[in-house]
Amino acid sequence: MSSPQLWQRLYHYIHEYQYLVYEYYAKDAVAFLVTYYHLNKEVTIWDNEYVMGGAYEEIGDLTGIRWDKFLLIPVFFIEDISIIPFDASETGQNKLTESFFVIPSEYKFTPYPHDIIQFEQDYLQMQPNKHPLYHVSGVEIAPNTDRRFWKLKIEVDQSRTVPEVENQVEDTYMFFDYDKQLHTIENANILLNLMDVDKNLKKMVSNKFDTNSGFYLL
Repeated sequence: MSSPQLWQRLYHYIHEYQYLVYEYYAKDAVAFLVTYYHLNKEVTIWDNEYVMGGAYEEIGDLTGIRWDKFLLIPVFFIEDISIIPFDASETGQNKLTESFFVIPSEYKFTPYPHDIIQFEQDYLQMQPNKHPLYHVSGVEIAPNTDRRFWKLKIEVDQSRTVPEVENQVEDTYMFFDYDKQLHTIENANILLNLMDVDKNLKKMVSNKFDTNSGFYLL
């Protein structure tokens, strides 16, 4: 009986696809920076007795909802905004505007419905920000594995404003692009200063390199 023939793939298709989708896209795809208000479930006070698990109010002095503010969160694959015709409700005529975008699981946080997104950043543009806020109305998982993407459906918020949301912010974090993680503002500033020191050190050492000898002359 002949022994089994040994063979080996020239390309590892599955591994390359996984790298492309879960690592390359998460780091190198075209991103849009947003401010993300993430529901803080630990601090939020829910009224379990009177309104069946809902919060008192979403906005205002009577609410128990608190958000964590994430600065400079990159989101991907933003779909064209679709406008739904006017919808009559108890609050009047509403013009619904919705879109979708994707967040990688590499960011180590789970999106929730009622999270809030601000697309235009006040500190990145010179003109006053007159654009509306959006809230998350649906969350899909793709795929159902440890490494995944979150696909978020967002709808324009009809009444909430940034100052109202800011009054309910518990903590503020900043996304640090180097390690793709969220850090406190203090730690993010330390990391940014370390990167500046590293760049200056690299530039200083490069200037000491002697092309004739191949040595660094300090």
